[in-house]
Amino acid sequence: MPAAMSEWLRRGATAVAVSRVGVGVVAFAAPALVSRSWVGGAGGGPSGRVLGRALGGRDLALGLGALAALRLQSLRAASGRAMVWDAALSAAPDPVAGPASVPVRPDAAPEPAVHAEAPPLDPAPPWSAGPFGPAGAGPAAVWVGLAALADGLDLLTTARAWHELPPLQRRLVALSSGGAAAVGAAAAAVLLTGSASQPGTDTMP
Repeated sequence: MPAAMSEWLRRGATAVAVSRVGVGVVAFAAPALVSRSWVGGAGGGPSGRVLGRALGGRDLALGLGALAALRLQSLRAASGRAMVWDAALSAAPDPVAGPASVPVRPDAAPEPAVHAEAPPLDPAPPWSAGPFGPAGAGPAAVWVGLAALADGLDLLTTARAWHELPPLQRRLVALSSGGAAAVGAAAAAVLLTGSASQPGTDTMP
């Protein structure tokens, strides 16, 4: 996958996580507002407020977890690139100067510079793959993937009760949850394979 597309998906997952945190905060402050936006007027009662706060708690936890994991993955990727540059600079051969007291004849041919032997590079760079993809990408992929699963379940729940929900609310929920699930699933796959954390690729915290 092109690096630009991978970065776009990562930014999309970050935007979804931020919006999820916003929904969670609003749901705690005004639970009826969130529940009515899904099920209509029935969400304004006591039961709707309870479900609205429960939905807000879920979204707040998933959003904060995804943001923290994405931030950690970005910091680890940046640290890995810095370590590689440091290793490359330290491995550059340096000329070894000869004794300063040895006279050199003007007509003598210049002797080739003697270079120090370069130390071997680390065979396991910081972004090497592990059981859950590149270092640091596993937690981010898990959190983003779980959030995408929650959005997919919201879409499935809405579809099963399609004819029982208000027309406007059911379309808006289906559009938002379906889009968030698609972006999250694609971003989780990219994070897991490491396409968004390779060296030289700019990442967004």
